[in-house]
Amino acid sequence: MKPSDVIPALLMLALSAAMALETRSLGYWADTTPGPAFLPVWLAIAGTLLVALRILEARKSPRRTVWPPPAALIRVAVIVAGLAGVPLLAPLLGLVPSLALFIAFLLLAVLRQPFWPSLAALAITMGLVYGIFVGWLGVPVPKGLLGI
Repeated sequence: MKPSDVIPALLMLALSAAMALETRSLGYWADTTPGPAFLPVWLAIAGTLLVALRILEARKSPRRTVWPPPAALIRVAVIVAGLAGVPLLAPLLGLVPSLALFIAFLLLAVLRQPFWPSLAALAITMGLVYGIFVGWLGVPVPKGLLGI
């Protein structure tokens, strides 16, 4: 086994153990509903099982690391940079317009999708985001200079 197989698995195991230890004082069940420790317990169990499966897989089949082509790495870097721009633009433009710009950038520039279907997907997505978070749940989002 290579360190690149074991180290991420051990980090996942440490995260699962920390989650289980930090939530052990919380109640697992509250009357007829799951308590605050319900989800962390099951996430810790799932994480531990995934670690065991990863270690078994790494022991069973030694494999060579295959790196993606440079064009794919550049594409990932461009997507991450665009995503990092959303919180930077949110105070200036507002969160909803910043997300709209990111989705438009992703669909049109990165994925090179056709214009009209991308515009429809953008309108539907932004309508759902605004309708659910701002309209229905009343989440206060940055408005920006335009007040949107």
